[in-house]
Amino acid sequence: MIELRHIQYFRTLAETLHFGRAAQQLHISQPPLSRQIALLEQKLGVALFKRTRRSVQLTNAGERFYADTEKIFSMLEQAQRNALAAAQGQVGTLSVGFMMSAAYNVLPTLTTQYLSRYPDVDVKLTEIVPDIQADMVRTSAIDIGVMYRPEDCRGLETATIFREPLVAVLARNHPLAKRRSLSITDLATEAFLTIPRHVAPVYYDLTINFCLSRGFKPRIRLETNLQQTIVNLAGEGLGVALVPNSMRNMRLSTAVFIPLQDAPMLEVAVIWNRDNLNPCVNTFAQTARDYLELQGEMAVVSVPSEVEPE
Repeated sequence: MIELRHIQYFRTLAETLHFGRAAQQLHISQPPLSRQIALLEQKLGVALFKRTRRSVQLTNAGERFYADTEKIFSMLEQAQRNALAAAQGQVGTLSVGFMMSAAYNVLPTLTTQYLSRYPDVDVKLTEIVPDIQADMVRTSAIDIGVMYRPEDCRGLETATIFREPLVAVLARNHPLAKRRSLSITDLATEAFLTIPRHVAPVYYDLTINFCLSRGFKPRIRLETNLQQTIVNLAGEGLGVALVPNSMRNMRLSTAVFIPLQDAPMLEVAVIWNRDNLNPCVNTFAQTARDYLELQGEMAVVSVPSEVEPE
């Protein structure tokens, strides 16, 4: 079998056409170089050099072999660059789970920024409800989660990248639909739509505790796993709901989104397993940190402090 060192010896001699200078560049003595070139010619079954006492010249076979070995070394250099890029997370595959509402706020911009930096990474996006996401990240079933910052962060790294207020969503023909803002107590007698606590405990608790802090326990009519479904049902008049402000980007004609006084804030975080060995995890996490830094401060939508008269 021809070894890489044999090819390197050959190329150095072909470039210098002098056994002494070639041996000096290779940091070996001349006799071993002569033996290795002869061994290479024996393995190939052709003469690569014309040798005389005064000169060394490439044969036609030697010239063609030299041209072909250029491709070998170019491929080796590319392989080295590819290995380095993979080790640095510049190439590879990255699986990203996201909750549905993230598709209406940070996910599109963050993913675009990441792919502009690392176009050779194959990013696989999968919509996953928050409670399952955290477990999947923890077990490395997925590499990255984009979700509400989990209550249990054991084994996880997190970077909060976005904050937004809850807003009320009502049917367009609801009596309160023309208000520019609402107090949560305005909704005390309404039937609420929400996500089950086990699916998104942070979001659920924020909704319930906000109501309790204002003196009433919300009456839950329906629970469903997706905020998009909640908005649709609210638009059909089946109840009211508190949803992230970014859900207004659905632009649903049957629903209206109204700011709340002293609205509680939801935090969206990028989460990852600190023991995940996929180097693309680190490049995505750094992109998320840079995304936050570019914002100057986490994006927050302001809401009026007073309720407009009906």
